[in-house]
Amino acid sequence: MARQSILISEGQLVHDYRFYHRDGRIVWLLDQLQLIRDAGDRPYEVVGTCLDISERKRTELIRQAQQSALDLIVTNQSLPVILSDIAKHLEAINPDMLVSILLLDKQTKRLKLGAAPSLPDDYNAAVNGQEIGEGVGSCGTAAFRGETVIVSDIDHHPHWQHFLDLTRKADLHACWSLPFKDEHNDVLGIFAIYHHIACEPSPKDLELIREFASFTALAVQKVRATEALRLSATVFASIREGVVITDLEPRIVAVNRAYMRITGYSEEQVLGKNPKIIKSGLHDKTFYQAMWATLKATGHWSGEVWNRRKNGEIYPQWLTINAVCIDSSCCDESNSCNYVGVFTDISQIKQSEAQLAQLAHYDPLTGLPNRLLAQSQLHQAIERAQRHGRLVGVLYIDLDRFKNVNDSLGHPVGDELLIKLAERMKKRVREEDTLARLGGDEFLLVLEDVRDLGDPAFVAQSLINLLTSPFVLPSGHEIFINASIGISLFPEDASNATELIQHSDMAMYQAKKEGRNTYRYHTEALSVAANERLIMENRLRYALSAEELILHYQPLVDARTGYVVGVEALVRWQPPGKAMVPPGKFIPIAEETGLIVPLGEWVLRTACKQARAWIDAGLSPLVMAVNLSVRQFQSENLVGMVQRILEETQLPADYLELELTESMFMEHVEQSIETLNKLKTLGVHLAIDDFGTGYSSLIYLKRFPIDKLKIDQRFVRDLADDHNDREIAATIIAMARGLKLGVLAEGIESEEQLAFLRQQDCDYYQGYLFHRPVPAIELEAWLREHSVPNR
Repeated sequence: MARQSILISEGQLVHDYRFYHRDGRIVWLLDQLQLIRDAGDRPYEVVGTCLDISERKRTELIRQAQQSALDLIVTNQSLPVILSDIAKHLEAINPDMLVSILLLDKQTKRLKLGAAPSLPDDYNAAVNGQEIGEGVGSCGTAAFRGETVIVSDIDHHPHWQHFLDLTRKADLHACWSLPFKDEHNDVLGIFAIYHHIACEPSPKDLELIREFASFTALAVQKVRATEALRLSATVFASIREGVVITDLEPRIVAVNRAYMRITGYSEEQVLGKNPKIIKSGLHDKTFYQAMWATLKATGHWSGEVWNRRKNGEIYPQWLTINAVCIDSSCCDESNSCNYVGVFTDISQIKQSEAQLAQLAHYDPLTGLPNRLLAQSQLHQAIERAQRHGRLVGVLYIDLDRFKNVNDSLGHPVGDELLIKLAERMKKRVREEDTLARLGGDEFLLVLEDVRDLGDPAFVAQSLINLLTSPFVLPSGHEIFINASIGISLFPEDASNATELIQHSDMAMYQAKKEGRNTYRYHTEALSVAANERLIMENRLRYALSAEELILHYQPLVDARTGYVVGVEALVRWQPPGKAMVPPGKFIPIAEETGLIVPLGEWVLRTACKQARAWIDAGLSPLVMAVNLSVRQFQSENLVGMVQRILEETQLPADYLELELTESMFMEHVEQSIETLNKLKTLGVHLAIDDFGTGYSSLIYLKRFPIDKLKIDQRFVRDLADDHNDREIAATIIAMARGLKLGVLAEGIESEEQLAFLRQQDCDYYQGYLFHRPVPAIELEAWLREHSVPNR
C-alpha cells in the first residue's frame, strides 16, 4: 500500500525486490512503473518494465560486505565482530546458506569457532575445539587436507557418521567446507556453508563462497597482525595502517611510519606538502570534488582510492578521512582544524600478486628494504656505476654478540634494539644510499657514487662510532652494542651483486676474527679460503657416504695397575690415494654445516661395534670413550640415539664413556643437567674433556652427574718446564679428588710429565708415551698384552 501511494502521488515508482525461482535460485528484479492518467487526470493504467538485476545486485552486495569488513578492520573491531559481519552479509545474499567460520589453532591442530550466527548454540559448542583430521567431518577434513571438501548429503557420507546425532538435531544435511589461507599457503581456518537440505553447490555458489573466504582470510590476518603489534611497546596502535594528518589547507603536518613504508616517501619529503603528491592520476577531477564535498558536508568520507608510491607503483587503498579538532586552542566544538586520513593497502583484494611483491621487498620490523630489494638496488647501482665510471661500496654489518641480548632479555627487547639501531643508522646514510636488513642482526649498506677507495672505510668507521653511545629502549633497558663490518667494492672485488655481498660477508667474518668492533676490506685471500672451505665441505659430504672415514683408537691406562682399561675413539679421514686430512681441518666444517650430527652418530655406532667385537674376540672388556659434539648434545633425540646404538651393537652401557666439553652445558645449565641425568640412567659413563679450557662454575659442576675429568693436553705439554701448568694440573687433580671424580691426563709424551702426574696421584693416563692412535687391527695385539688378565 505504501508503494501504491507513492506511485499515485509521484506518478512513477522504481524499486527492487527478490524472489525464489522455481529451480531454487534467488532472482532480483528492478521494477520501473509509470502511472498513466486519463483526460480527467484520473489514474488510467500503469505501465512499466521489469529487469533482472541479479548479477548487479550480487556484485553490489559483495562489495557492501567487503566495505563493511574493511571498515570494521580499519576501526579495530574484534575478530568475532568482523567474522560475524561477514557471515551475516553472505546469509543476506543467500538466505539458504548457514555460514560457519572456524579458525585453525596451529599449536593444537583444533578448529575454534569464529562466527556462526545462524547455527544452534549447542551445535557450535560441539564443534568448537574439534581436532582436524582425515574423515573428521567436512571442516576437519578440509583443514587437514588444505583443500575444499563438498558433502552434499551429510546423512550418507562417511565423514559425518560419528556426528549424525548432532547434525540431525540441528537439521543440517549438507556442508561445503572451503579452507582459507595466508600468503604462505598455510590454512588459517575453514569457511563452511550448511544447508537444511541435501544439495550440491553451483559454480556461482562456489565463486561467491570463495570471494567471501578471500576477504575472511584478509580480515583474520589483518586483525591478528594488529593484535600482535599491540603487544609491542615500540609501535603505536595503528602501525599497520598509514596515517596522514593535514591542516585545512590541506598541508601535511604529520605521517606515521606505515605511511612512509607504504608510500615510499620519507617524513621530510611530505611534511608541508599537499596530500595529492601521491595522487595516481586514475581519478578525474569530479571524483575529488565529490569527495571533498561530502567531507565538508558530513565531516567524514570513506572509499577506495588508487594512489601512487614514490617509486611510481600504483596501488589501491581503503581510505577513511575524518574532520577533527586535534588542538582545542584553534577551534571550538563546531569547527574542525585538521583532517585525519587512515588508509589500508588493499592490494591483496584487488591484486594479490602486487601486494605480495610489495611485502617481499621490505623488512616488517625495521621498515628497511630486505635482502631481495637490496640485491635489486645493488644491481641497479652497479649498472649506473658502469655507465658513469664510478665505484660502488657494499658494507656488510653484523652486530657483535647480539645473541646475548635475545638470550638474556628476550626477543621483544632484541627487536626494540634492532628498530632503534635501524633508526640511528638511517640518519647517518645518504638518501641515495640503500640501507637494508638482511635478517636477524645483519644489515647491508650500498654506497653509490663512491669517489675514492677509502670512502667506504670512512663510512664504516662512522657507523662503528655511531654505536658507541647506548640505546635506550622503550622497555626501559639501556644497551651497548658493537658491530663488525665487511667491505667490498665494485668493480675491484666483483662484477655482480651476489658476489659483492658474498665478499663483504667474508670480510665481515674476518673483522670478527680480528677482534670485532672493526671493519675489514675483502681480499683475494679470503675468497681463496672460502672456496677451499666449500670444496672441503663437498668432499666431506661425499666422504660420509663413500666410507672414507675411519676410526683410530688410543689406549687409556690405569695409573695404579699399568693396565689398559679403555680406549678413546678418534675419527680420521683417509681419502683414497691422498694424504690423511687432519681432524682440525674437517671437524670445524662438520660442526658449522650440521654434518657433525650424522658423522657423530657414525662414530658412536662404529666405536660401539668395535668394543663389542673385542669382547667377542676374548679381550678383557674395555671402556670405549667417544666424543660428543655440541650439536649432538643439544639434539632432542640424543638419549634415544645412544640407547638405540647400545641395543643394536649389544654393548653393555657400562663400557661406554661419553666425553663432553665444559662449554656444551654451561649455557643452559638446567636443561643440560636433565640430559646428563637421562644419559646416566642408561648406565653410561660421562667425562668432561679438555677440562680447564672452558668456564665451568664449581657450583654447577658438583650438580653434574660426571664420572671423570680429563686434563687438557695444553696443560700437560709443558709440565716439566712451566710452573703455572704444574699448578693448574695439580689443582684439577685435587679438585677431582674432592668431588670424588676420576681424573685423566691426556697428551703425555715424556717420562718427566708422567713422573709429575704420578706424584700428584692422577688416576688415568693417555698419550704417545703409551701408544699413538692407530686402527683397531693394529692395536689388538698390544691390547691383549697390556689389558687386565681375564680370570
